[in-house]
Amino acid sequence: MLKLFVGKSKDLDEKEIVVLATLNGMYSVKWEQMVTFIDCIGYFITGRFLKTTIKRDRTMIENIRVDIRSLADRKIITILDQNGDNYIISNEELEVNTDKEKFTIVELWEMQKIFSESSKLFNVFTFYVNLIGTINNKTKEWHMSQDEMVSLWGASKRTIKDYLEQLEKM
Repeated sequence: MLKLFVGKSKDLDEKEIVVLATLNGMYSVKWEQMVTFIDCIGYFITGRFLKTTIKRDRTMIENIRVDIRSLADRKIITILDQNGDNYIISNEELEVNTDKEKFTIVELWEMQKIFSESSKLFNVFTFYVNLIGTINNKTKEWHMSQDEMVSLWGASKRTIKDYLEQLEKM
């Protein structure tokens, strides 16, 4: 199973988290750079090819474009070259330094499941990453009230309840 490492040290929005986690999962230590394109990133996130004839897919494609640009503008990733939706990205910033940075591990199938069944794709994935990140790795124990989630993650109690129900169904 492919594991995605989501670093916690960067201040990212919910869409940037998804794109950066995807790039992290796609890169290889064998190369100094990664060649990728929007369709490939979209496939990686959803487990299927996105179709421009479907509004939800078009929105996702545009979100990926915007977030790659945002990550580059904020110097979180380095785009070495670009031709339209084709990118060459430096691997330098893609690896999460697990010795120096707190991180959460999410499996690719989990992200793809959320992106195939959720009503608020990026938000539910970010909520899931936050939720998984609170589980004690050694004991596998977890307890957090919905009020604590509201306080920590800034969502309403209704939103927290909705996201938990969506994840439960999955």
